[in-house]
Amino acid sequence: MEMLDRLFAIEEIKQLRARYCRGIDTKDWDLLASTLAPDVELDLPSLRAGGREVRGTAAFLTLVKEWFGSAPSLHANHLPEIALLSPDRATGIWAQEHYLGPLYEAGVHHGHGYGYSHDEYARIEGEWKVAKVRLEPLFTIE
Repeated sequence: MEMLDRLFAIEEIKQLRARYCRGIDTKDWDLLASTLAPDVELDLPSLRAGGREVRGTAAFLTLVKEWFGSAPSLHANHLPEIALLSPDRATGIWAQEHYLGPLYEAGVHHGHGYGYSHDEYARIEGEWKVAKVRLEPLFTIE
């Protein structure tokens, strides 16, 4: 890819990640759905511990609505490390801070946490989509 195309793709992915977080935090499920690849995967420590697999837009939205539908949340992403693997595939690592309101179950969903989100992106019909999200927490403040 030419440098200008690479920079444009990286900026599109940054905008995608911002819409993804805004969709979760504002409970705009249509916006969130518009950011996801049809076969999106979600990999979180609590899911791994429970042996639960979340794959596909419907399963992803069901889980996010279950966890975030009735409680305040804020996801802030910083310091993106985006690598373009091809014109239609990319990865990203984001420093992430999240706040999950008081309706969450302590020990399962951490109130105020810090970590890194390791993402995969796919360009589908010319538009970047979130293909996989894997959260690796560093620490939490309950």
